Amino acid sequence: MADTNTPAPRDAYRDELTHVDAKGEVRMVDVSEKDETRRIAIAEGTILMHPETQAMVLEDRAKKGDVLACARVAGVMACKRTSDLIPMCHPLMITKAKVEIDPIPAAGEGSRSDARVGFHVTVTCGVTGKTGIEMEALTGASVACLTIYDMCKAVDRGMEIVDVRLLRKEGGHSGLWERDAAVGFAEGADVPALAGGHGADESGEPSVSDSAGEPSHHPAPALAFIGYQNSGKTTLVEKVIAELTARGLRVGSLKHHGHHGFDIDVPGKDSWRHAQAGSRHVGLVCATRVAEYADTDAEVPVSELLSHYTDVDVVIVEGYKAAGLPNVVVARSGVDRLRGQSSLDLVDDGTVAIACNDVMASRVQLALPVLDINDARQVADTVEAWLEDRRR
Repeated sequence: MADTNTPAPRDAYRDELTHVDAKGEVRMVDVSEKDETRRIAIAEGTILMHPETQAMVLEDRAKKGDVLACARVAGVMACKRTSDLIPMCHPLMITKAKVEIDPIPAAGEGSRSDARVGFHVTVTCGVTGKTGIEMEALTGASVACLTIYDMCKAVDRGMEIVDVRLLRKEGGHSGLWERDAAVGFAEGADVPALAGGHGADESGEPSVSDSAGEPSHHPAPALAFIGYQNSGKTTLVEKVIAELTARGLRVGSLKHHGHHGFDIDVPGKDSWRHAQAGSRHVGLVCATRVAEYADTDAEVPVSELLSHYTDVDVVIVEGYKAAGLPNVVVARSGVDRLRGQSSLDLVDDGTVAIACNDVMASRVQLALPVLDINDARQVADTVEAWLEDRRR
């Protein structure tokens, strides 16, 4: 005998779809007999990007103009034009369309558990009418994110649009619907955070945690590009960073100056002026970033510096040949004129590959990958393969 207490499995063929008629053909639902009610819908979306792309937007350095202002306008326009885009949506006389865009920081309140940065879009739509306004809110959130992508794609094609979803709707025959209340979770299960990493602890305060309940901010793997003077490190590192960024990786960088007395920041900028005035520790702080420039009596260990790189996928280190980091040896020139040594002398157990020109390649007698120093794509492929090996 069948257990009447067990709910029947969902049958997609039996479920009633209001946009499909008895013959299985699509149609616009007839709402003429429905009552007019006040309806509200809230939707969200998130666009993730490289930290430098976020900084460019926040500092209004995008070549196409004010990214966030344009995205807000685009979101409102999309709410108003949803019926032109979604075939079975009714044209609505919208009474409210509000688009809010907030930056997602790498750490702290409002950050994501994976420390990725970007922007969180929230769209609120209102109407007094016979049908709901969820699609308008969702379309507005989607188009606002797409507009940000369009205005920043020249510098970051690896941006991702994620978690576009309805958060709340009220009004109409079905009344109030809220995501937290509507999505069921098994007892003891982790409740997923909203886009942007907004979770909450028992006090209702935002929290950021990993599966064990502890903060999840781990230093990224670091690969050093090492070589003696004039080996071509800086040129290669710049090209590789650009190539990896274009592929969607979040790249951090660290450079060893190799000499004392270098200037802090760019001459003429406020932090540079503070340092020139005598400040030994200059801090720059805004809502989403913090940078520190400090004079110390001793060199800061590279391990301590790298511990701050928790918001990227990989750190490309230029220099630090004595730090024992996994490395790519860069050898363009024959012999360093100050030391009388070749960059090939730096090859050690941590060397992943050698990047050099044809002349130096002919001198390599080691069982290591030899890369073309002028082929940034080939070198970036090697970096990605090295990252993949670390994950295994």
